[in-house]
Amino acid sequence: MGYNLKQILDEYNNSDDFGFTAMDEEEYTDVIAEKEETVEEYKARLHQVEKLILPFLTKLLQTADQPIIKWPNRRATLETQIQKILNLTRG
Repeated sequence: MGYNLKQILDEYNNSDDFGFTAMDEEEYTDVIAEKEETVEEYKARLHQVEKLILPFLTKLLQTADQPIIKWPNRRATLETQIQKILNLTRG
Protein backbone atom coordinates (compact mmCIF):
# COMPACT_ATOMS: atom_id res chain seq x y z
CA MET A 1 0.00 0.00 0.00
CA GLY A 2 1.76 3.13 -1.21
CA TYR A 3 1.14 6.71 -0.28
CA ASN A 4 1.17 9.63 -2.67
CA LEU A 5 3.44 12.04 -0.80
CA LYS A 6 2.54 15.02 -3.01
CA GLN A 7 -1.17 14.45 -2.38
CA ILE A 8 -0.63 14.20 1.39
CA LEU A 9 1.52 17.36 1.46
CA ASP A 10 -1.03 19.25 -0.64
CA GLU A 11 -3.79 18.13 1.72
CA TYR A 12 -2.03 19.64 4.72
CA ASN A 13 -0.44 22.63 3.02
CA ASN A 14 -3.13 25.06 4.21
CA SER A 15 -3.30 23.72 7.77
CA ASP A 16 -1.99 25.43 10.88
CA ASP A 17 1.59 26.44 10.07
CA PHE A 18 2.62 26.58 13.75
CA GLY A 19 3.37 30.31 13.40
CA PHE A 20 6.88 30.12 12.03
CA THR A 21 8.43 31.27 8.79
CA ALA A 22 11.75 30.50 7.13
CA MET A 23 14.53 32.99 6.56
CA ASP A 24 17.77 32.94 4.68
CA GLU A 25 21.17 33.00 6.34
CA GLU A 26 21.65 36.76 5.84
CA GLU A 27 18.34 37.56 7.58
CA TYR A 28 19.28 35.18 10.41
CA THR A 29 22.70 36.80 10.82
CA ASP A 30 21.09 40.26 10.96
CA VAL A 31 18.67 39.14 13.66
CA ILE A 32 21.45 37.55 15.71
CA ALA A 33 23.61 40.69 15.42
CA GLU A 34 20.67 42.80 16.59
CA LYS A 35 20.08 40.48 19.56
CA GLU A 36 23.75 40.48 20.54
CA GLU A 37 23.70 44.27 20.85
CA THR A 38 20.65 44.00 23.07
CA VAL A 39 22.31 41.32 25.21
CA GLU A 40 25.35 43.55 25.66
CA GLU A 41 23.13 46.47 26.65
CA TYR A 42 21.36 44.30 29.24
CA LYS A 43 24.68 43.08 30.60
CA ALA A 44 25.87 46.67 31.00
CA ARG A 45 22.68 47.67 32.83
CA LEU A 46 22.86 44.62 35.10
CA HIS A 47 26.45 45.53 35.94
CA GLN A 48 25.28 49.04 36.88
CA VAL A 49 22.54 47.56 39.09
CA GLU A 50 25.14 45.33 40.70
CA LYS A 51 27.28 48.39 41.48
CA LEU A 52 24.31 49.99 43.24
CA ILE A 53 23.30 46.97 45.31
CA LEU A 54 26.52 45.17 46.23
CA PRO A 55 28.07 47.98 48.31
CA PHE A 56 24.96 47.94 50.51
CA LEU A 57 24.98 44.16 50.87
CA THR A 58 28.73 44.13 51.50
CA LYS A 59 28.35 46.68 54.29
CA LEU A 60 25.55 44.60 55.84
CA LEU A 61 27.74 41.51 55.68
CA GLN A 62 30.70 43.29 57.26
CA THR A 63 28.53 44.40 60.19
CA ALA A 64 26.58 41.12 60.52
CA ASP A 65 27.90 40.46 64.02
CA GLN A 66 26.62 43.79 65.34
CA PRO A 67 23.04 43.64 66.64
CA ILE A 68 22.16 47.29 65.93
CA ILE A 69 22.44 49.28 62.73
CA LYS A 70 22.55 53.05 63.09
CA TRP A 71 21.33 54.58 59.85
CA PRO A 72 19.98 58.13 60.18
CA ASN A 73 18.17 59.71 57.23
CA ARG A 74 17.89 56.40 55.45
CA ARG A 75 14.58 57.20 53.73
CA ALA A 76 16.15 59.67 51.30
CA THR A 77 19.15 57.42 50.66
CA LEU A 78 16.94 54.39 49.99
CA GLU A 79 14.53 56.31 47.78
CA THR A 80 17.44 57.63 45.71
CA GLN A 81 18.93 54.15 45.28
CA ILE A 82 15.53 52.64 44.43
CA GLN A 83 15.00 55.29 41.77
CA LYS A 84 18.46 54.63 40.28
CA ILE A 85 17.69 50.90 40.10
CA LEU A 86 14.28 51.47 38.55
CA ASN A 87 15.79 53.80 35.96
CA LEU A 88 18.17 51.03 34.94
CA THR A 89 15.71 48.14 34.99
CA ARG A 90 12.66 49.88 33.55
CA GLY A 91 14.34 52.49 31.41
